[in-house]
Amino acid sequence: MNTARTIKRYANRKLYDTRDSRYVTLDHIAAMVRAGDDVRVVDNTTRSDLTTATLAQIIFEEEKKTPRLSVAGLRKIIQGGMPAPAAMPVPVAQG
Repeated sequence: MNTARTIKRYANRKLYDTRDSRYVTLDHIAAMVRAGDDVRVVDNTTRSDLTTATLAQIIFEEEKKTPRLSVAGLRKIIQGGMPAPAAMPVPVAQG
């Protein structure tokens, strides 16, 4: 059974990969997800799950570099709330 890779987020905002025993960046986490790793991000102090917020932050940072999501698709997400992941089509900007 493949267990999730745990990333601890410290109060100073540093991210620590407990499997590889090293500090990582958002880019490292994005690469892990692209490689198929199941990544879980937790607050080191409270143990609260920060995975969703961290993945959203990765998407935000990548959109700043290279916009790929359409404005209409983003509006739908905001207006309708977050649909179930399996039902959510990924809108792609044309042009």
